[in-house]
Amino acid sequence: MMVVVKSCFRQSTGAYRSIIEAGTRNLLSRIQQPRLALSFAVAGALSFWLPDVAIHIAARRTFASPHVWVITFLLPATFLFAYFVLRRFAVRRDFKWVGVAMLLGVWLTGGLFMMLAATASGGGFAGANGVQGTLSMIAWSIIPLATYMMAAYDGSLFALLAVSIGALLIWRVERSGIPIPFHHRPR
Repeated sequence: MMVVVKSCFRQSTGAYRSIIEAGTRNLLSRIQQPRLALSFAVAGALSFWLPDVAIHIAARRTFASPHVWVITFLLPATFLFAYFVLRRFAVRRDFKWVGVAMLLGVWLTGGLFMMLAATASGGGFAGANGVQGTLSMIAWSIIPLATYMMAAYDGSLFALLAVSIGALLIWRVERSGIPIPFHHRPR
């Protein structure tokens, strides 16, 4: 009985690995310009999370409601500014998924930047969990639900939701054909 279970397990994990490898290759082959996509993801993460880290460093241990208000408006504004700047660059390179790459960068690196921000107030890397606990939180933050929960604690939840929902709304409006002011389509 145990031999049959082990044999089935080996066959299923082998099939699972081949599906994952094929899916990853297929996904990476669909990305137009992987290096450019990665650079846009990094730019999106930096444009969104660096102001958050700077506000936490400036506030130190006195982080309060006014700081959350500043974060709520400043983070989406810097992200939007970076989006418009990078979109012009992407049009010249014939890259169409700037917003998606930037949002992916924001969601995947959120844990790292929130831990850096928490370090300024005595948490994060300086907290009781130490480096190992912090690194595990960063690894878990690749899962969007964990980033969502960490953003609620960090004070950047409304900014994160505003950028994400705003991007979906802009995408939907673009798809419907309604012209967006100050937004020029590539020719």
